[in-house]
Amino acid sequence: MTKKSTLTGIVGLTTTAVAALALAVPGTAQAAATSYWIGDCDKWAADGDPGANDMVATLRRSSDAAKHAYASFKGYGETLYFYNKAGASMNFRVDIANGSTHERAWDRTLGTGQSENMDFDIAEGRTVYLRIGTPGGDDTAFCQGKA
Repeated sequence: MTKKSTLTGIVGLTTTAVAALALAVPGTAQAAATSYWIGDCDKWAADGDPGANDMVATLRRSSDAAKHAYASFKGYGETLYFYNKAGASMNFRVDIANGSTHERAWDRTLGTGQSENMDFDIAEGRTVYLRIGTPGGDDTAFCQGKA
């Protein structure tokens, strides 16, 4: 006969039930914290340029919102601003398309604490795609709008 723990022997609980009970009691066990990147896109009509959009793509850490990166596009004047405060390098990408025809792309990797401003000359009605992602990883924040 094997020796049983006090909870399994006295109450008749199985080992699995004891483990579940231990997890349910505060202070007895902690689940591992999971942190991941959350991507968002905000888009609205641009002031002073009918049919164009202003957009902000944001990538932030689920466990620490202070760790974030963002890309903004102003439809009026076609200006871009990229900022990285994510605590790691981030990839920023802009694609310009005319319908289904890809016209040009711009890629930049920025280290944490770095920012960059750019002015573009984009023809009216072109589609603009903003993406932010971890280097070598998938794009995790995505926005699509019009110039």
